[in-house]
Amino acid sequence: MGKKIRLLVITHTFPTKHNPVAAIFLLNQLIELKRYCDIKVIFPYAYIPKIRLLNPYYRFSIIPDKEKIGGIEVHHPKYLMIPRILFKLRLLNFYLSIESFFSYVASKSLAEGIINKWNPDIVHMHGQISESLLGVHLKKKCGKPLVATLYGDDVNRFARQFPSNYLSSFALKNSDAIICQSNYLKNELRNMGVKNKRFFVIPMGALLGKFRHRNKKKARKILNLPIERKILLFVGHLFARKGVEYLINAVKIIVRDDKDILCCIIGSGHSEQSLKRLMLDLGLGRHILFLGQKNHDEIPLYMNACDVFVLPSLSEGLPVVLCEALACGKPVVATAVSGTPELVTEGVGYLVKPKDADDLAVKISLALSRKWDKKKLFGRAREFSVSASAKKVVGVYKNLLKM
Repeated sequence: MGKKIRLLVITHTFPTKHNPVAAIFLLNQLIELKRYCDIKVIFPYAYIPKIRLLNPYYRFSIIPDKEKIGGIEVHHPKYLMIPRILFKLRLLNFYLSIESFFSYVASKSLAEGIINKWNPDIVHMHGQISESLLGVHLKKKCGKPLVATLYGDDVNRFARQFPSNYLSSFALKNSDAIICQSNYLKNELRNMGVKNKRFFVIPMGALLGKFRHRNKKKARKILNLPIERKILLFVGHLFARKGVEYLINAVKIIVRDDKDILCCIIGSGHSEQSLKRLMLDLGLGRHILFLGQKNHDEIPLYMNACDVFVLPSLSEGLPVVLCEALACGKPVVATAVSGTPELVTEGVGYLVKPKDADDLAVKISLALSRKWDKKKLFGRAREFSVSASAKKVVGVYKNLLKM
């Protein structure tokens, strides 16, 4: 192998020792990219006072200025964040736009220092709102090719709303290459007027070395889950856009005819308490199990323990979690939103209408009763592996560097 590409990554979501599951898909890709690249990451982090009293975020205040995650050097310049006690979801685009400026000011000198001392070949933004000002500054001041990877909400929502739409437009106009998770996102950008750019469709991909088939009964015994019941699994943040309320309503429909259903829900978020109340109101305490947040290393075992993986999201890019379920040999039922139909074909699962509990119930029942060809499930997962993804990303870098 020749000289490695020096890669500087800018992101506002990444695993830390205190939150090891955040954007784990990005860490997995960067670990794979280490075969081809030397990597440093700038992950600006909110400044949080080191005061224990009445500070629910105290544990995040001790995030160091620099740490190593997965063998990768990660820098944490501290910026002023609007306190989330004032947080309103509908105003998130305003908060992110303001914080992008604070983040830029906090990160600018550090980033320039890395550029001057280390001289990276490529600057890669993962996202184009909070990352925009710093990424474009480094491109213009230091003459580095700029790559932007887009995921879902950054296009479907923030690129359309004031004032974050200005940051999005600024970032994309100045990017030398744009990587989208799906053809759907690429087409959305073109419809929004982003033209004359090098577009690449490269999903993040599943880590096949970790997500692989294991015996279902053994997995259930290890996890102390019932051996004979039909188990559904959801993994994700418990936010409104993940559509878990529709899954709970679908379970209510299914148990009218099938009392053996158990739906395991892994994750946490601001919708968690309202979802638990809905479960109790519907009398589903025996059929739904909230398992809380799990370490990413535990997820493959839960996937192998289930019969069907369900993702009822209202908005997505191209969900890595579906690739992971397929790699474990599990059929998937997912909403037909954004790039999901590009992954979920008839041979590996069913697509459903978003916000439709009845359709979701029907497709889950069909998935449970059908005999699936595991070779097709595994084959589809290999098409969306993190190793395949990393090779394509390196191809983008080499194209820009004319290597």
